[in-house]
Amino acid sequence: MKWKWMSLLSLLSVAIILISCNKNDEDGPALQNETYQLVNLSSGSSQSAGTFRILEQSNGNAAVEINLAQAFRINGARFNAVIVTYDESTDSELVYANLGEINGGSARVLINPVLQLSTNQAISYADLTGRTGYTLKLLNGANVQASGQIQ
Repeated sequence: MKWKWMSLLSLLSVAIILISCNKNDEDGPALQNETYQLVNLSSGSSQSAGTFRILEQSNGNAAVEINLAQAFRINGARFNAVIVTYDESTDSELVYANLGEINGGSARVLINPVLQLSTNQAISYADLTGRTGYTLKLLNGANVQASGQIQ
């Protein structure tokens, strides 16, 4: 008889714990994302090179997802992805975030989290999407293969 009550009490405790741990996702704020176009201008006219999305993570940090258009998926090609800004005082571009090397044969790449180059700290979604004049660039050596403006 003692074991029956202990078993029933244990089962009831487990049920209460499971119910209390069940989160309702509708209570939290919806995660945001912004999608931007990547273009290639090397042929003299604008050609779609894919898209990139800035995604809000549950901790508020930003992640970047890059999706190359089929024409720019080149097996064996390596692209260095960076976010740059133009500095008027030095009349040059400065790297804000280095997203790392991307395999050109991949259809989709996710960089999480995005780290600010100067501090090596994660960049928040609000900070990255709130910037104007910033550009995501895919570089093949010194050549810009594709770029997209964060607006």
